[in-house]
Amino acid sequence: MDGKKEELILKWYEQYYADIYRFILYMIGDMDCCEDLIHDTFVRAFSAYERFEQRSSVKTWLFSIARNLVIDEIRRRKRRRLFMRFTQHHELSSSFSLEQEFVNKESILELMTQIGQLKPIYREVVILKKIEECSTKEIAEILDCSETKVRKTLSRALQELRTMYRLEGGEGIEQTIG
Repeated sequence: MDGKKEELILKWYEQYYADIYRFILYMIGDMDCCEDLIHDTFVRAFSAYERFEQRSSVKTWLFSIARNLVIDEIRRRKRRRLFMRFTQHHELSSSFSLEQEFVNKESILELMTQIGQLKPIYREVVILKKIEECSTKEIAEILDCSETKVRKTLSRALQELRTMYRLEGGEGIEQTIG
């Protein structure tokens, strides 16, 4: 069966490579990453072949695998970008000791972890406002809600972050999350 499966996956690769490549490249914009994700798409298709129920076309199935990989990659990039913004925002002067630098990096990681523990709507609003620096109006448009709801949600999210931070024994989060 593996021989036939491998032959079939290779056939699909030849048939759908260009379509999936264009899709991933458009979504990611990075040719090297695109090649990796195409490879991963067909590796996953090979691994999941037995679960393919053929309720959809092969092309649709492959695109859904590629889409999920793209979403995962975008999430990874956002986490990296979030970390970079926090670390750049809290850049340390040369007068800080190595111990202080470690404490600051630990605080940033802790805050990122806590943001990840918020309810999805709270997390979205905090990230859009504090990380992406969107206006309240822009956030309301993105989330399709009123500006009042955005302000209330942000207030509740920040209060929840403060509570989490205090429970962890942290201090001074107001400087970081405002």
